[in-house]
Amino acid sequence: MSELSMADVLCKTPLGRCEQQLRSHTLGAKQRHVLILCDGRRALGELCALMGDAVFPLAQQLLASGHVERIRTPDSPTRNDTALSPSAVPAAQLAQTVAPPARRSIALSRMYMFDMVERLLGHHSGPARAHLRAADQSDALLPALQECLQLIAEIAGSTQADKVRAQLCSMIPQEWIAHFAHPMGQHADAENA
Repeated sequence: MSELSMADVLCKTPLGRCEQQLRSHTLGAKQRHVLILCDGRRALGELCALMGDAVFPLAQQLLASGHVERIRTPDSPTRNDTALSPSAVPAAQLAQTVAPPARRSIALSRMYMFDMVERLLGHHSGPARAHLRAADQSDALLPALQECLQLIAEIAGSTQADKVRAQLCSMIPQEWIAHFAHPMGQHADAENA
């Protein structure tokens, strides 16, 4: 198996599509997120720009396990060339130069909140996950995201909620940012006054 490069475009194999649909829990949450984003449209560098440096080794694991495969793009080199050597440039820096600016995405925002709710709320995350799962239309997702942030503030603290809110604001559509403008600590103080 040759090395992955930031220019490689990955797509799901039949095994990957089956895993995504059946959710057999053989993959971790981050691997599942990367699997979902391997749609044959984005280069690995763009995925790294969206989700961080951890995407690269996760993509290598998914490739090795047969969940994703490389697809040939019109401008991709032939695979019988010598394998590309790893770059001396850090992956994050390379991703910034290779990939276009991160796009705002309702789907990515929803996946991010699923991950944060599960991480920060632990065994208390069930109702919040169910609420997010039910919010499958954009008009239902905005209140669901707000309620999840409030729940994170109540259980994990306003500092954690503010970190999640700040990251969420970098993902959600521009027109939704005003709904998340106040840090959780200030919002709670304003309500209690």
